[in-house]
Amino acid sequence: MSWLDNLSGELRARGLPRRDRQRIVLELRDHIACEPGCEDRLGDPRELAISFADELATSEARGSAFVTFAALAVAAVVLIISLITLGRFARYPGYSNGISTLLFFPAILGMVVAPQVALVAGTLAAWRALRRRRVLNLPAEEIALIHRRARVALAAGFATMAGLELYVIDFSERLPAWWLGLAGGLAAVAGVGLFAASRTLARARAIVSGTRGRRGDIYDDLPALGRRWLRTRPWLLGALASVAVGLALGAFEAHAEHSVLEGIQRGMFEGLVAAIGFVVLGRAIGARPAPTPVESTALAAPLDRLVADSDRARAELVLRESYAGGRLTLDELDDRISAVHAARTAAQLRAALAHIAPPS
Repeated sequence: MSWLDNLSGELRARGLPRRDRQRIVLELRDHIACEPGCEDRLGDPRELAISFADELATSEARGSAFVTFAALAVAAVVLIISLITLGRFARYPGYSNGISTLLFFPAILGMVVAPQVALVAGTLAAWRALRRRRVLNLPAEEIALIHRRARVALAAGFATMAGLELYVIDFSERLPAWWLGLAGGLAAVAGVGLFAASRTLARARAIVSGTRGRRGDIYDDLPALGRRWLRTRPWLLGALASVAVGLALGAFEAHAEHSVLEGIQRGMFEGLVAAIGFVVLGRAIGARPAPTPVESTALAAPLDRLVADSDRARAELVLRESYAGGRLTLDELDDRISAVHAARTAAQLRAALAHIAPPS
């Protein structure tokens, strides 16, 4: 088996899409044709495939988060248009005026509860991707966190559009035909967009990354002021978010319905839903504090201890993230990585990481 065949097999094993595998192999085939015998300089096919997979997994995770956010934005516009036109031109029918309450209550849950989940999870996924846009290789655990947030957001987006469709069916005998066609048609279009985003996410999740590092949590996505204080009191963040949601939606309902009582009822309901969502989905979207990162064994060990390849790999990750964050120049990065690769003891590894803080 040739060097290129080995590389193609390793790329396939790490989940790279066929199009990307073919592009990589074709480019390297042209390079080898121009410079015969350069395979040794290109390195081991397995290590090269790992490098490609790590970088592509990061870029695809970011891309899928942005695509998910865009699809959810379209779904949000559809829901807003449907509710505004319903309230102004068609009038809200009573829940008992539909075909069946078995349709009404799932529809209301989809149109009221699911959008909150989609908004929070989708925004968190896109914000993490945007905040870490300069990092070449994200840790595999952090990529998995972005994927989970996007999956939760898409599931909630589908539930929202399904709720709108159920509402259309339930009141198909009560509401004007023009509104039924408008809401049902827009919900179907938004559903197509959500499906396309889910396919993008599925392709991103298929790529296997081996980059080590901590995933972080929702507190890393907050402004630095008060971050540490909130991390030690995770219940407080959930309580503050629930109160904020309740007040905002309660005020909106009071204004829309011209009734303070209905606003209070809606606010209490929405706040309770937000609190339940924080508890149920907290782990999936990183709302609970991540475990405190364990210091590298090489850095915590006696200075004369011999280091392993895994220690050097962690040290190199720290340097590359420092460069991505603007704390090192390219020349300093090259010099320090060379020192990391040459390090045999913990003391030498510490020297290569001097004045560099570990990734947060």
